[in-house]
Amino acid sequence: MENPPRLYSGLMEVLGQHGQWRDVRHLHTLVWMVVGLIHSGCVSLTAWVPFVRGRARYAQSTQRRFARWLQNPRVEVHPLYAPLSQTALAEWGQHRVYLALDTSMLWNQYCIIRISLVYRGRAVPLVWEVLEHGSSSVAYEAYAALLEAVPPLLPPGGKTLPHQPKNEAQYRRCAT
Repeated sequence: MENPPRLYSGLMEVLGQHGQWRDVRHLHTLVWMVVGLIHSGCVSLTAWVPFVRGRARYAQSTQRRFARWLQNPRVEVHPLYAPLSQTALAEWGQHRVYLALDTSMLWNQYCIIRISLVYRGRAVPLVWEVLEHGSSSVAYEAYAALLEAVPPLLPPGGKTLPHQPKNEAQYRRCAT
């Protein structure tokens, strides 16, 4: 590719530095998806296509490439996302970090459980899980593993709970 856009080059440098990629083509596709997302400002595969440079002759080919990437079982999100979160949060040092636990329903069938970092009025997901569940109300057992996955992502030196809660009632006592 000749003279790639600056945003593409910068994202390749940042996203490629952790070496977690099984196939470098996965990295290239992700970077083009992020470029399209940033430039279009919306979450639509077709809206990203005009911002992609590549050999595809038809927009539909690029859109199919993105859809295949999103469905690819070989692309594991959490091992890729964790180093990015840690790098982004490393400079926070002793600053106070606010976290939010949130659930959302999709098609009244799937429940997304997220623990997010609250930053400038926005929630930036740190960890998440999708469950086939008929309600957005979930038991502590459904998100306990997510709570345990958050501390390694947070900056070192921050204040932590004095002990690990064993159940929801104990967690609520610790958090207040």
